[in-house]
Amino acid sequence: MRRSVARARRLPPDVAERLARDEDRVVQLFLAESWDDAPADMLLRVWQWWTGSLSTPDRPHGHPNFPRRDLLRYADDPNPRMRQLALDDPESTAELVERFSRDSHEEVRHRAATDPRLGSASAVRLLDDPHERVRHAAARHPDLPARVLTRMLWDADTAQAAARHPALPIPVMEQMLQKIQPPASATPGP
Repeated sequence: MRRSVARARRLPPDVAERLARDEDRVVQLFLAESWDDAPADMLLRVWQWWTGSLSTPDRPHGHPNFPRRDLLRYADDPNPRMRQLALDDPESTAELVERFSRDSHEEVRHRAATDPRLGSASAVRLLDDPHERVRHAAARHPDLPARVLTRMLWDADTAQAAARHPALPIPVMEQMLQKIQPPASATPGP
């Protein structure tokens, strides 16, 4: 019954407050997904264990009440899900991104790899990360050097990401097109 009520878009404040403290995680999850007035502390609790569903993949992190400030306090949290939140704080720094790019947990390194403040040398280093998800995020980094992108084109695991990368040099793109398109003189005429 509580789970069903937690799916409602609008709830009386006293009912919502009680459900936000419910010991059943699913009740809190449903509130995070459905209730626009979900409290920030409950959203943080859900964030610790929920990565998102197909129906609401941006919740709880994308919820309008999800905290966006005072997240630097989690930079050294033992929980990697909480630790990565420090990068969302407006006062976080490129140094923290670099530090997180060497974190022991894959999820934190992945988050660092998606951050535009990550230095190009660190993005290149993350191309060799043991976890595929981190490598793919690093392959999309906007500041990858052209020489690295060109090298990635020869690797079956990274060729697709390199071919789509906006920093790929135009002459390289033209060479790629020549390889897949026959020359204009070789196409049969009408």
